Amino acid sequence: MTDLPPLTRYAALAASARAQVRPHRIAQPPVQAAELAHRLLHAPVDERRKELEELDDRALLDVLVVMELYTGSAYGLWRDTPSGFAEDVLGMTLTEEQRAVVDAVAGVDVRQVAARVPHPDNHVLAAVLVVWTALVPSPRPYGDCPRFAALFAPYRQAAESVWRHVARFVDNALLPGRLNTARHAWYVDGIEGPQRILAFAVWNTQPHAMGGLYQFVAVVADADRIADPDMRATMNFLVNSVSAGSRFVALGSDDDEPEEWFAAFETRDDVTRPVTSASHERT
Repeated sequence: MTDLPPLTRYAALAASARAQVRPHRIAQPPVQAAELAHRLLHAPVDERRKELEELDDRALLDVLVVMELYTGSAYGLWRDTPSGFAEDVLGMTLTEEQRAVVDAVAGVDVRQVAARVPHPDNHVLAAVLVVWTALVPSPRPYGDCPRFAALFAPYRQAAESVWRHVARFVDNALLPGRLNTARHAWYVDGIEGPQRILAFAVWNTQPHAMGGLYQFVAVVADADRIADPDMRATMNFLVNSVSAGSRFVALGSDDDEPEEWFAAFETRDDVTRPVTSASHERT
């Protein structure tokens, strides 16, 4: 396993597609590319990924330009497959169990997901979900409006660990926006308005501080170690607040004696199998 995953073909071409759709440029992709992008967007995941792999760079770039131009995200083709995004764009290698965990979050009818993921994979998969959430539109039938990711952790050290993985993905895959590691915020500058938050990280926060969230995915790292009463109340508040395209994802470790809060939430799992540790990046 290498410390830094390679720049993938998809990540490089997505960065080029974003550059072609900047406000001061006029992108005019071929009609055939628009038709292909529409068909791929509605194709089954396996079929779509296979066809994307077979496209040459020019055709793939045109498709990604169409996605950026008309959906606001060059990564929209991975809107229903976080594992495909991790492998194709971020250059990771996932096990079947890890794919099951991250892909559960993309289910149209899924609102709450809990899974046991041993360290250090717990933090890595949390970072994957943060990045995927920040860069893909909300799933249908909730429209193409952007979502943002909120990372929660019981301790500052845990939040910073996940944020380091996010920073590595942003740098290595040429992802958009700016990552402020001091403020634990990832944002893009507005064209004519204020900055838009892509993701942020907090710890030991209170419920009232999270009021008004809309179209979000809340990812909780080390969810089985939450002991602070305020933090537990915040998690319960978020669990009861998810609606529309929002999701709540609790990732606990494989400890034998989990905290009561995670054990109670785990009874409503969408994913219940523990995930085995494995190599993440392609070598």
